[in-house]
Amino acid sequence: MSIANDLERQMLSLINEERTAAGLDPVKLETNLNASSEDHSSWMLRTDSFSHTGQGGSSATERMRDASFDFSGSWASGENIAWQSERGAAGLEDDVVDLHDSLMNSPGHRANILNPNFEYVGIGIERGDFKGWDGVMVTQNFARTGGSVDLDGGDPVTGPDTPPGDSLVARNTAPVVTMDDVTVARVRGGYRTSLEDHLKVKDAEGDTIAWYELRDTEGRDNFIFKGKGRLDAENGIRIDADDLGAIRIGADGRPGDTELEVRAFDGRKVSDWESFTLTTLSAEDWTTA
Repeated sequence: MSIANDLERQMLSLINEERTAAGLDPVKLETNLNASSEDHSSWMLRTDSFSHTGQGGSSATERMRDASFDFSGSWASGENIAWQSERGAAGLEDDVVDLHDSLMNSPGHRANILNPNFEYVGIGIERGDFKGWDGVMVTQNFARTGGSVDLDGGDPVTGPDTPPGDSLVARNTAPVVTMDDVTVARVRGGYRTSLEDHLKVKDAEGDTIAWYELRDTEGRDNFIFKGKGRLDAENGIRIDADDLGAIRIGADGRPGDTELEVRAFDGRKVSDWESFTLTTLSAEDWTTA
C-alpha cells in the first residue's frame, strides 16, 4: 500500500476535473493501485524501458494483483503511462500538467481517463535518469472491482525528491536505510553472512517496515534465502520484513568487489536505495586478513 504525494494528488484533481466535465463520477485513490503504479514507474526509470509490459514480463493487471488489489466480482482494469524530460519552472507541478495534457491528447489514454466503468485509480509519479534525460515518469492504474478496497484517505507527503526548503511540507518521511560494507570469502566459515547483521533502518515516525527490496544489478545472485536458495535480484526482488532474518549475503564465484542495493517501505513511503560493497576474498587472503 502507498499514500499518494502532493504531485500525485494534483494529477488526481486534473483527472477528476475531466471526468466531472464529461458528466462522470470522480475516481478515488486506492493505496494498492498507488503501489503498483509507483513500482512500475520506478521500474521503467531503472531499466530505461517504456512499456505496459513490466518486470518479469508482467501485465498491468498482474502488477495490480501483485500489489494486493482485490479483483473479484465484476471487475475491470486499465493503465496509462507517460513521461517527459523535466522542464519549465522549478518543481514538477508544471510537468504534471504537461503529462496530463499529453495523456488527454492520446485517444487510448483519454478513453481510460474518461471510462465510466472505472471507480478507482492509483498514480505513481517518479523522477530520475531516463536514457540520459532528467525524466518524469507517470503510471496511472485504473480499476473497478466488486471486492474490498483500501482507499487513500489522505496524509499526503512531498513529491519525489523534493529538495530541502521546498514549499511542500512532509507529513510522513521515508525510512532511512544504512548498510555496512560486507566481506566474505570462499572458505568454510566465511562463505556467507546475515543481511540483518549489517543493516540499520530508522523511521522518523516510528512506522513499522512492511517490506524490503533487494537488488543485485550485476546479476551474480549474491542474496540467498535460507532454505530456498539464491535469489534472482537483478531487477529487484521484495521480501516481507518478517523474512529479513532468513536473508544471507553470499560470496561471489571469484575474489573481488560487487555492488548490491537494498531499500525499505514503511507502509507509506519507500526509502532511497542504499548501496554497499560486497568483497569476496580468496581463502589465502581470508586467513591472512
